Formats: sequence, structure tokens, C-alpha cells
Amino acid sequence: MQDIWCHNHSLMTIRDAAHAACVSRAFGSSWKSYPNLIFNTRTIVLRDGMDFTCRVDHILEKHSGIGVKAFELNFPFFYKSDGYKYLHRWLEIVVKPGIEKLTLAIPEREEVNFPCQVLSDGNGSSMWYLHLAYCAFHPTVSLGCLRSLTVLFLDCVRITGNELGYIFSSCVALEHLELRECSEITYLKIPSQLQRLSSVHVLECHKLRTIKIEAPNICRFHFTTFHNVEFSLGESLQLKNLEMLCCRLLYYALEELPSIAPNLETFSIFSYHEVVNTTMALAPSKFLHLKYLSISIHGDYDYFSLISFLDAAPSLEMFTLNVLIRQECIDELLYKDPPRLRKLPGYMLDKLKTVKISRFCSSKSLVELACHILENPASERLALDTTGGGLRCSDRGPVNAPSCIEPRMPIQRSW
Repeated sequence: MQDIWCHNHSLMTIRDAAHAACVSRAFGSSWKSYPNLIFNTRTIVLRDGMDFTCRVDHILEKHSGIGVKAFELNFPFFYKSDGYKYLHRWLEIVVKPGIEKLTLAIPEREEVNFPCQVLSDGNGSSMWYLHLAYCAFHPTVSLGCLRSLTVLFLDCVRITGNELGYIFSSCVALEHLELRECSEITYLKIPSQLQRLSSVHVLECHKLRTIKIEAPNICRFHFTTFHNVEFSLGESLQLKNLEMLCCRLLYYALEELPSIAPNLETFSIFSYHEVVNTTMALAPSKFLHLKYLSISIHGDYDYFSLISFLDAAPSLEMFTLNVLIRQECIDELLYKDPPRLRKLPGYMLDKLKTVKISRFCSSKSLVELACHILENPASERLALDTTGGGLRCSDRGPVNAPSCIEPRMPIQRSW
């Protein structure tokens, strides 16, 4: 019977479980082994002058520390107490064999170190999910084994590439890795022993200069930065979904990636500081399986050269081009003697069905690209959006209706 009470108790939210424990002796005893401890501003109601730290400390004093499956601690962002000094003791209570999920978020202004020793002695062996935010995490070679860890998410965490290596060596079951705004990483190596790693997101780690990926089974890789980065993706034969934001990326994407990641199916490119260029040479190899291609370009660019991308993807079904800066350009096509439109005959896109160009304007190279696509007999839909994603006059409602907000950049966090 006690097991049934504990199970029913575990299905409640932490607030409902606390209420039930106050009115029921059966739930009062099962509260001591309540499995899902989630502390944030939604679950902790601050009354009678008691602050966040006191509430959490009072609850954990009553808890036995036995049976905890998930522990989430999100300090209020503008927290002004010295409650962080209790952090080590709290983690020692709940991080024991059997814990599966650990989430810890600390306001960015605080210099708080995650106590790595709580993961030693087998305490982290059952953990499959670890999410740390706004803290320092400095594991060493003595880090406890994280053999069950499948999801690692570090958000604004102060950690180096070498320290990440210590984690990788102890969690060979890792499947999803996300690093976001980890400002101390300059070199990232993902070793070949991570055989089960399939999804990697490296977002806005602005000091990162080198990425070396040796893990063989990554099928999804998302990367954003505002600096030049040296890539080594190995032979990413399983890579099917690639999303990249980087400086002057188009040449690398066309010349190098087809041979490195030949099985890509979805490819999103966000390239900025691109410069005027001429049509690229044909890639030595092709994206034979690529079906969905999205290119966003920030800079002055010869869009006609993108025909080389289309030619490199004979299976392409959908193509989206986002012109992120629409220059005030002289309309060469309205000259008394307008220049001839360039053509590249013989490029057959027999599977390309849908094309959309956002922020389309009368730039000669954009018109040339559109004309080339129109000559494709397989095309079913070509959309030239001149509004930049906003509403057209015919789409507007009442005069007092709010204006349309322009959509955000296409590369977004997806986990």
C-alpha cells in the first residue's frame, strides 16, 4: 500500500504534493521520498518574508534524499541572497545513485562553481540528463563516471575545451550535446569514442576558433558564431541535417562540404559579410541527397552565383533564399541600354518544386537567378516576397491593427 501512495504522490506537481502532505498522514510520509524536486519562481511561493533559499532549505531538510529522480533548481535571476553557500549541501542530499535528471541555473552575475565532487563515488552513474546554466563547471580527470548520460546542455557555463574532454571520456552513451554561449571554449574536440552521439549544437561560443569532430554517427549539427572558425568534420557520412551561421561561409559550403557530408538532406546556411563575387566553379562533388536548402545572406553578393549550389543538388525539392540586406541599388535593368541578363544553359533542376526568395528587389543578379529558376520545367511554385516577411497593403486589417513584426533570424535553438 505504501508503494501505491508513493507512486500517486510522485504524479503530482511539487506544490500539489506539498499540499497533500499537509492534509494526509499517508502522503506526509511519502513526501520524504518525493522523486521530482523542481524549485523555481513558479513552484516556490514566497510569503511571510521567507526568501527563496529558506523555502528550498526547509523542504530539503524534510526530504530524506532517497528516491529523487529529477532535481531542478532555478534561482531567481535577480537573486540577492547568499543562498549559494547552501548549494553544495543541497546537491549532496539529492545527487545519489538513482537520480536521472539534474538542472541547475544560477544568475549570470554570480561566480558560482558547480561542485563536481557530488558526481563522484557512483552518484552520477544513473543520470541521463544534465543541464547547467550561468555557473562555472571545472571537471577534472577524477570526475565520476557518467556512463548513463545521454543529454548534456551547458548554457553560459564557464568551462574549457580540455575540461569538456574529461566529461566526454566518462559519458560514452552521450546522444545530444548542446553548448550555448560558453565563452571560455577556444578548441572543441568531439572524440570518436562517442559512438552514440547523433545531435550537436554549438551556439554563440564566441571565443571558439577550432572544431574537430571525430564522432562517426552525428546526423544533426547546428553551429553559429560571428568569427572565422576552422572546421574539421571528419567523414560525416551520417550527417543529414546541417545548420550553420558563420562569416563568409558560402565558398566553404560548396567546395568542401559535399565530400565531407555527402548524405545531407537538409542544409541551412546563414552567411554574413559576404562580398561581391562571380559565379562559383562547379563543386568537385555533389549533394546527391539534399532535398531542402535554405540560404540567408547578409552582405552585398552576386546572387546569380547561387546557381552553382542548385547544380550541386540534383535531388533538391525546396529552395529558400533570404536577402537580409536590401541595398538601395541603381536599377540597371531600367537603363536606356540595359545590360544583358546572364544565362547558364544546360542546368536542369528536374526535382525542384518550390522556391521562395524573401526581400526580393530589382537587383540584376536576383532577377537573373529568378529567370534561371523560371526556366526549370519542374517548378510548381516561385514566390518572390518583396515585403521582407511583413504584411502587404491588401493583407492589412483595421487601421489600428498592430504592424507586422519582422521574423527573427532562421537559425534557432531546437532542442
